[in-house]
Amino acid sequence: MATDGDSIDGAIDIRTRYVRQMCAKRTAGERLAELAKLQQVSFRVLGESPSGYRHFLRRNMALRRAEVIDGVWRPVSPARRAQHP
Repeated sequence: MATDGDSIDGAIDIRTRYVRQMCAKRTAGERLAELAKLQQVSFRVLGESPSGYRHFLRRNMALRRAEVIDGVWRPVSPARRAQHP
C-alpha cells in the first residue's frame, strides 16, 4: 500500500527528471544568462540588508583565509583545506 511519503517521493523524482531534461536542453549562453540574472538578484538582496551584507562579507573572508605552512599557502577553513593535498 502506497503511503503519502511514497507519493511525495514519486512526485519529487518526476520533478527532478523534468528539471534535468530542461537544463540539458539549454545552451551554454542560456545557462550563463540565468547565472548572471541570479547573481544580480542576490547582490540586490544583499544591498537591501546592510546587516546581511556584513554577515556575507565576514563569512566570505573567513572562508578565504590562508596561512603559510612550510613556505606554502594553505587554506585555513577545514572545508577548503580538505580540497588541497
